[in-house]
Amino acid sequence: MPCGKKTPPRRTLRGCIDFSSQSSISSRVVKVIWQIVPPKNVRTWQIYVVLFAVALLGRLAVAHFLANDEDQDGDLYTQIASNVLEHHIYSRDTEPPFAPTLVRLPGYPLFIAGVYALFGHGNNDALFLVQGFLDTLTCVLIATLAWLWSPREGQKRLSALVAFVLAAACPFTTIYSAVLLTETITMFLSVAMVVAATLAFSAPSPKVATPWWAVAGLFAGAVQLFRPDAGLFAAAIGLTMVGYAFIRLRAGEGNVARLLKAVLRQGGIFSSAYLVVLLPWTIRNARVFHVFQPLAPLYCNMPGDFVPKGYFAWFRTWADSERYLAPLYWRLGPDKPMDFDDVPPQAFDTGSERKSVAELFARYNHPQVAGQDSASANAGEESDEEEEQAAMTPDIDAGFAQIARQRIAYAPLRYYVWLPIKRAVALWFGPHAEYYPFQGELFPLDEMDHENHQDLWLPIFFSGRGFTPPWVLLEHGVCGSRTEGRASMPFAGCCSPRF
Repeated sequence: MPCGKKTPPRRTLRGCIDFSSQSSISSRVVKVIWQIVPPKNVRTWQIYVVLFAVALLGRLAVAHFLANDEDQDGDLYTQIASNVLEHHIYSRDTEPPFAPTLVRLPGYPLFIAGVYALFGHGNNDALFLVQGFLDTLTCVLIATLAWLWSPREGQKRLSALVAFVLAAACPFTTIYSAVLLTETITMFLSVAMVVAATLAFSAPSPKVATPWWAVAGLFAGAVQLFRPDAGLFAAAIGLTMVGYAFIRLRAGEGNVARLLKAVLRQGGIFSSAYLVVLLPWTIRNARVFHVFQPLAPLYCNMPGDFVPKGYFAWFRTWADSERYLAPLYWRLGPDKPMDFDDVPPQAFDTGSERKSVAELFARYNHPQVAGQDSASANAGEESDEEEEQAAMTPDIDAGFAQIARQRIAYAPLRYYVWLPIKRAVALWFGPHAEYYPFQGELFPLDEMDHENHQDLWLPIFFSGRGFTPPWVLLEHGVCGSRTEGRASMPFAGCCSPRF
């Protein structure tokens, strides 16, 4: 009998999957698959196979024709992977003595090393194709998640089909199959984690739920080894546990002690599996560098390195668009001069502040001529050798820190309210055409590159940046009943394919 006929009138997160408490995890997975696509329904199988093939071929085409291995982070990942294979050391150095490093989490470099070991060192073409295949599997997992979350039995397959098509046709995530970045693997692991957690929530008994919570924790730890901010996904599942317990308490499904025990049991299993994955990396860093570092440093620095926190603080007092990252944030470093003309007018409140920042830039770009005036220094009157010796010093950084404090004190609302809002708007509603040949900013319109057809593609990408807030899903029953949906809102938030 279909599970929809077994469930009581009031819906909860339980009861939509027919599990046997004595079956293995593999058999339960097979049962879920068979419920989505019955083995005797040949026509349905044909439709799903064709859709999968189209999605896969599309991603493989993107991985082959739009491959982009010019990202600086990608160079770092591949260098570490090559050193692991050739010198058996986790190092970013290009020549001996190959000092060990911890500036990047080990997940993606080791993934690259595995692909190189199978298909040849430096074979990025094979790497992109593997990422394209994994991204297609992510679409399958998204379809599975839609099937699991659909509240009505008759709509489950339609929900899965629509979810797969939307995920497969999304250009904003597809392009990462062709880039040396962690996004593709992170999306796969994070959605797999959510599927496992959903099966744990839906299990009819703690005995059935236990292995699924362990699997979800392992996936959460694995995705954490690819991106340091992926801990938000695990936190979302923890919030969902607590929220669901409160809803069950209000519904009279147990007392406080019983529900608290259930949350602690679920959270303990999930957290233990999560921490087990991070333990080897944490132990390695403690033994090699004598620091407690379970992830990666916030500023990607080695222990003891100077971090220009003052400059970063000043940058955050005015930066409202990602267009400033490349010339004025990522470029900061030894022997990397920055152009003061790239700083926008909103970075200054007064003329004297502008002059002070210009002087700091001059001292950064030309440390040997710091005593002369900023105008002549920025005019490039010094030799090329002097320009190549750009460096951020603690003294220069302190100057930027002082200006940052003054700007925050002068306009605290701008720093704590308006700038975060503007960044959020830019994040949600930008064209997000990164790594495409026509990548760039939509505004101002008169600065778009017509040779790369930005005037055509960027508006299309911008118009496609619509999104469905969780509360809309709740009102229309996509997440089940409103009570069930509210419990899963933090859970749903971690399903966003792009962070």
